[in-house]
Amino acid sequence: MRARWKSLFLRALIASAIAWILGTVPLPEVAPGTLVAYVQVPIAIFLLICYLGKLLIDTFFYNRYQP
Repeated sequence: MRARWKSLFLRALIASAIAWILGTVPLPEVAPGTLVAYVQVPIAIFLLICYLGKLLIDTFFYNRYQP
């Protein structure tokens, strides 16, 4: 069970770092009034939440590690 928790926290940390990078990357300055500013961060957070949900389901409901 310890291997599951370690894997879960490591993958969650990596996913959070990637979402943070995607959320803080500079926006393009070609058209400052476009929808890019309102789409980039919500998409990054949505993908993070979807990945964390998949990660939790895989960790707790699929037995990949043999006891």
